[in-house]
Amino acid sequence: MALFDRSLMGQTIGPVSVILERGPMLFFAETIGETNPVHLDPAAAHAAGHPDILALPTYAVVIASLADKSLARQGRCDSLKRLGADMRYLLHGGESYTYHAPIFAGETVEVTTEFAGVSNAGGGTLEIARIYQHIVHTDRGPLVTTKRDLIHKLPK
Repeated sequence: MALFDRSLMGQTIGPVSVILERGPMLFFAETIGETNPVHLDPAAAHAAGHPDILALPTYAVVIASLADKSLARQGRCDSLKRLGADMRYLLHGGESYTYHAPIFAGETVEVTTEFAGVSNAGGGTLEIARIYQHIVHTDRGPLVTTKRDLIHKLPK
């Protein structure tokens, strides 16, 4: 039994525009206990040569989530719904990031989600979907590529 929609493999959603507001970025940094002032204080970020506060590396997952929320507000399916993810059986398999350039508060970025593939594991008890999300600034180019593996523990 397969739950992920395998017909999506090779397809993309987006790009979806996301405005990176300073407030949520600060909240994220404060919540995880960040102490480096370039992530918390615009004056410190400016003194370090940045246009605004610098996003933490893991903020890319928040940006991807914001893109999905934007799709939902437009009445479109977000990446999990489109993939056919069943939350009763969904596990987080891991994620990794490839960084191309820094991300700053106040920017507008474009997020494209790519459905890369689905494989089976665990003797047919698991299916693993690989998703890439490309975060790009229209002037500065690629910023971050995220790779996520989502796992369904298949019902018996």
